[in-house]
Amino acid sequence: MNAATLYVHVPFCVVKCGYCDFNSYADHDGASHDRFLHALDVELARTAPESPPSVFFGGGTPTFLDPQRFESLMRIVGRHVDLAACPEVSLEANPESVTREKAELAIDAGVNRFSIGAQTFQPERLKFLDRAHDAAGVERAFLALRDAGATNVSLDLMFGLPGETLEEWSADLARALSLGPDHMSCYNLTFEPGTKLEHAMRQGSVSPNEPEVDLEMFDHTRTELERHGSLAYEISNFARRGGPCRHNDHYWLQGDYAGVGPGAASHRAGERTTNLRVVERWAQAVESGAPAWGDREVLTPDQRAGEAIWLGLRRADGIDLAKAAARLSIDLEARFGRTIDGFVDDGLIRRSGGRIVLTDLGIRVADSVTQEFLQPL
Repeated sequence: MNAATLYVHVPFCVVKCGYCDFNSYADHDGASHDRFLHALDVELARTAPESPPSVFFGGGTPTFLDPQRFESLMRIVGRHVDLAACPEVSLEANPESVTREKAELAIDAGVNRFSIGAQTFQPERLKFLDRAHDAAGVERAFLALRDAGATNVSLDLMFGLPGETLEEWSADLARALSLGPDHMSCYNLTFEPGTKLEHAMRQGSVSPNEPEVDLEMFDHTRTELERHGSLAYEISNFARRGGPCRHNDHYWLQGDYAGVGPGAASHRAGERTTNLRVVERWAQAVESGAPAWGDREVLTPDQRAGEAIWLGLRRADGIDLAKAAARLSIDLEARFGRTIDGFVDDGLIRRSGGRIVLTDLGIRVADSVTQEFLQPL
């Protein structure tokens, strides 16, 4: 758990989706892309972890870069990290920018896991989400990756879109499963503060679904994916042939990670930093030798303890309290024993051999349960 993973943030997109609160931009040109790549090279030379257990290219949309710059991205990261020796190297991709050429470039560089942002197959829903692809584009992208030799491809889907019915969501799941993905992530749409979607909700032009409708979709997701042989190893993530995503599991286990690129976050032994978000400001800081981060937070022991349970309970096998306590040098039972026992009495958490795990009922209200461990003591 001491080895830091590496996250590479590529902040460029063809369009800024209305629900997205990630650090991404749709108004940068080739010159900005070139400066980003140069600054990334400089930052990696200073901060790249040695022999990371996983590398994740996220964004933004890494595949948005043109083939020449995409190849440069792979080459630059590969100069500082031995991608071929890394057990898991993931690449996020949006359907409209996936090509066999880029897939082959990525695989040749050492990428062994791809994640396609499909979100939905419904034309009107894609339009609502400001997605740049159509349903057929998801299938084209998936097949392009397979044709290039990709053996571990994940699909990201989103449910609970305003007005969406269980029948529509069920059709999305069926179409995704028909492609034979190796992993699936299924998330409930959230109205993140500061997004176009959240603004529309405040203006009254868009209304979230009733919670009961979203919960019905959530239940159907778990039942249907498990029926098709997928393992629900985390609340929103399902492993098939490809197995769990090691990189994300590292986050849920509070492992250390190094983030490079504008807006990327890093964590080391309870200290969390977030890079400057604006591409030009981040690049200027990196190129001048100044710190790339704009925000820094040193977590208190109570914060680290609360986050350990908050994150650990998302995993299907929960959290081993004794191991977490030893790692953090914090007595988790002393701090949270009464809260845990209260949830046990309510049937939301169960104790199992030194671990605490969400029950089936607890999984359905996971956010409410886990948030309790983030409250000040």
